[in-house]
Amino acid sequence: MSKQLQIKIADTAGFCFGVKRAVKLANEAPAKYPGSKISTLGPIIHNPQVVNQLAEKGVKPVELDSAPESGVAIVRSHGITRKLALELEEKPTLTLVDATCPFVRRAQKIVAEMSSAGYQVIIIGEPEHPEVTGLISYGEPQNTRVVSSVKEIPADFFTSRKPSRIALLAQTTQSQQIYNEIAAALLTIKGELRCFNTICTATSNRQSEALQLAKECDCMIIIGGRNSANTNRLYELSREVLTNSYHIETVEELNPDWFAGKETVGISAGASTPQWLIDEVVRKLENNE
Repeated sequence: MSKQLQIKIADTAGFCFGVKRAVKLANEAPAKYPGSKISTLGPIIHNPQVVNQLAEKGVKPVELDSAPESGVAIVRSHGITRKLALELEEKPTLTLVDATCPFVRRAQKIVAEMSSAGYQVIIIGEPEHPEVTGLISYGEPQNTRVVSSVKEIPADFFTSRKPSRIALLAQTTQSQQIYNEIAAALLTIKGELRCFNTICTATSNRQSEALQLAKECDCMIIIGGRNSANTNRLYELSREVLTNSYHIETVEELNPDWFAGKETVGISAGASTPQWLIDEVVRKLENNE
């Protein structure tokens, strides 16, 4: 990169409230529970670099089906299933630290309340995502389902066999555009529709800022774990506006060819991306390396 780039950084790039809280609880655990074996139930957040840092401190992830019988177990920010939570609470020698994001917890509560009240609960999200598998577990199997687009709304919903009452909510890191499209489609069905916009504010703001930067810049860099749903969504949204958009996990992945002939570069990052990773990318771009 021979020409000095103008760098624009999204205000909300990096850790959101829920991630900050989860990482803080995990970092404090060794001092709070000295001598105890400390585990996180799955990766605490979807960022390999942060997970590795915690592992160096003795806070290591375990598979959900290998939950410890004793010691300290930290519930990841995405939450766990209702069944697993109840099982872990019954283990007398296990201390459970709940790092579930408060926004995810609110969505779980909505699923439980609407399902028990007899509503057909529709969750907008990715079926295999840990947050979504947790949300599903709080509803009754017969009236809780996941869709990721308008096309996945069951055809029966638009016939005489349609449910009379529907409750709609979303994975907290979902696209606002997809939520709006599905809500609009469901509004055409006669009956009661209750919409709960459970997309967290930080996610909505991050998406809006990334889209705006993509319109203002010649190139976009989205920083975050490849297993991070909200980071991938930022990249997809940015790329729809600006084809010169790139998703990286670490500074080593930057390619000088991306910036040839470019004057401005925008930077955003997923909700689980630590500030030090963002700073490394900015420094490299500023130093014209």
